Amino acid sequence: MSPPGMTTFLSLPPRAPGDVPINADRIRKLMDHGLTEYQARVYLTLLDLGTATASQVTPHARVPRTRIYATMSQLHEKGLVEIIPETPLRYRAVPFVRYLAKTVGELRERAVALERNVEAIGKEFAVVGEVAPEEKGRFEAIYGRRNARERLIKMYESAKSSWIGIGTTRSPGRVMRGFGDFITDGAAKGVRFRFAFPVTPENLKDVQKLAKYAEIRSVDFYVPMYMHVVDAREFIMSHPIPDDDSFYRGDDICIWTDDKALAQAISNMMENAWKVGRTVDTPAEPPR
Repeated sequence: MSPPGMTTFLSLPPRAPGDVPINADRIRKLMDHGLTEYQARVYLTLLDLGTATASQVTPHARVPRTRIYATMSQLHEKGLVEIIPETPLRYRAVPFVRYLAKTVGELRERAVALERNVEAIGKEFAVVGEVAPEEKGRFEAIYGRRNARERLIKMYESAKSSWIGIGTTRSPGRVMRGFGDFITDGAAKGVRFRFAFPVTPENLKDVQKLAKYAEIRSVDFYVPMYMHVVDAREFIMSHPIPDDDSFYRGDDICIWTDDKALAQAISNMMENAWKVGRTVDTPAEPPR
């Protein structure tokens, strides 16, 4: 009991962490104006506490102690916090309207500068041409001789001007017997066919038959696969498994692409290989 005539003052408990007016909506609004979440939490805490040390702000703002001084410094740079040079340092929130007024002024100055330079900037970054981006080609892995043959048939049918191929000693027989009709038709339409194989006594007859419609060169190097390029736009390379005379049976492994850059590069290399080959003497008419 208090003595008569004395007023009793009840001491209120200190504000518990989390009682400051920090909520998701207020944090979001501050972040909309350029603050990070930590900056928004610290600023809202200072608005409530008025003036405080970093250690007093930390539990209310719920910002890691290791980040509190950096966050205070960032808010000071933005003009939202004043630093009171005491020991320890104390911090005071600056009215947010000052920050908004400063931001409005900076944006207005930038808008004026942009408007003044819009024509020059537009000319500097104007569209100077309608150059289409280089197209990427397709790439496929093909398994089985029958599937490889079907792809080759499509390539033969699409040939417009040139065909160059390099193959194994078995290739001349497969090429003429398996694709002879396409080569005959293509040659009649003006397609230039060129092939390079290791020419041997065993495949000479097939080479002579093919030479009626194509330019043949003999190469000394062993090629365990065949490669063909049509019109420098499609390329196929296949490993014949086994390397025999069958048109359909085989576990051949192929890669095919219509990527123009790759097909052109392979075409150039194959043409160089063809040029270093030896010409093959063939009779005017293929032997019967």
